[in-house]
Amino acid sequence: MKRAVAALLLGCVTLAGTQDHALAPRDAHAELSKLADVLRASGGAYEYDRQLADGIGPRLTGSSNYRRAADWAVAQFQALGLTNIHREPWPLPDSWEPDGAATARMTAPREQTLHMVSEGWSPSTPPGGVRGKVVYLADLRPAAVRAQARELAGAIVLVDEASIGAASTMGEGTLFDGIRLIGREGARGVIFGVGNSNGASDMFGDTGFTGTVADLPAGNLGREDTLLVKRLLQRGPVEVAFRFQNRIRRGVAVDNIVADLPGRDSRGGYVIVGAHLDSWQAGTGAQDDGTGVASLLALAQALRATGLRPRRTIRFALFGGEEEGLLGSIAYSRRHEADLSRCAAVVMTDTGGGAPDGWFTLARADEQEALMPLAPELNALGAGKTTDGGRFVFSSDSAPFLVAGVPGFLLSAPIGPYLRIHHQPGDTFDKVKAHDLGVSAAVFGVTAYGLADMPTRLPRFTPAEVRDELHALGLLGRYQDMRSHGIF
Repeated sequence: MKRAVAALLLGCVTLAGTQDHALAPRDAHAELSKLADVLRASGGAYEYDRQLADGIGPRLTGSSNYRRAADWAVAQFQALGLTNIHREPWPLPDSWEPDGAATARMTAPREQTLHMVSEGWSPSTPPGGVRGKVVYLADLRPAAVRAQARELAGAIVLVDEASIGAASTMGEGTLFDGIRLIGREGARGVIFGVGNSNGASDMFGDTGFTGTVADLPAGNLGREDTLLVKRLLQRGPVEVAFRFQNRIRRGVAVDNIVADLPGRDSRGGYVIVGAHLDSWQAGTGAQDDGTGVASLLALAQALRATGLRPRRTIRFALFGGEEEGLLGSIAYSRRHEADLSRCAAVVMTDTGGGAPDGWFTLARADEQEALMPLAPELNALGAGKTTDGGRFVFSSDSAPFLVAGVPGFLLSAPIGPYLRIHHQPGDTFDKVKAHDLGVSAAVFGVTAYGLADMPTRLPRFTPAEVRDELHALGLLGRYQDMRSHGIF
């Protein structure tokens, strides 16, 4: 999930039973309870995540490790006896991997070693590195960058969470416009000061949501070092130097992995359950999004073990390129645009392995109402809330489907603990709690199965309704900006 999220949560509603969107006329609640019990007790999700995070490790999009993870996912789907198992390749302009450790130091007003890693999709520095005075840019909006143009020439530009936040309220496209403009104004390099601590990077991903290597070398500086540099800048000039090498390949094919569990009604359409297979390289992607991948596989495992089949087909989709700008899910939604009318819902998990409290929905009441028949099971799992807010609408793989009019649901879990390890070296398997992940997999599975089994389906969003919902969430400007940049 991306760092640049700007909208605030708008409120919560506790689910209560209703007859709307009633479940199929079998003992559906017994089936849901059985599925929840299996997912909680089996430990399947925990074992899948161990294999992925510890066994394969970090999975940068387009890397050899990503390809290993894709092969592993295909093998798991095959072992579970799913159908329509296939790879859907899409083109990544550039793949990127660090080639050794970065080095950085402050050279004025005094000497000090700094903690830095290369930012994602940064080009390598020249062989001797880059060196220059530091200019802090408090606002990354293009007009603000132009206003400081004379200071930026020949400088190393420092941006932090405040800088990014000022631009991201306008839209992701505006944010990357500002970053590109820094290079056009003659800067030598960029420092992102967005880490939580020294020695820990919080990868931002300087790709412009395109998967293309950036124009300027960009390093990610530890938090304490960032704060030190900003304090010293208040007293006088600061100079830094940094150096790193990255391995870059042009024109790489990346696979999404797709498999089906056929429903009872061949005319009933399908529900997509999704997670992203890629991760950043600092940790092992155990929770971003290893726990999501593991929950998806555990659901397939539990459905095969119990023999449960919902009315609609459940389509399992593992996307690549989420960290670089939802690239895999955008590619999927474009490739299947004509068929999305048959998609009843998209159910995503990308908020870590903590025990969830419910679901993010959009501002339409019928999305909340669709979950109400599942209230007994979700409330029993402590996940009976729906959050009517847009905080993560453009930060997960549900976005390309939502803007295409497909009703979407993103798992909601306590976000504070997750953000402490998000995109950082601490995102490792030892942070995953088997009990909480089992509950998370159960909430994910019960919801996906329930939506796939309902005899009626939610109406699709019309383009006008998409605009209205995004306007209600305060996200219409971001959406329009991203569309103008070709992201959607």
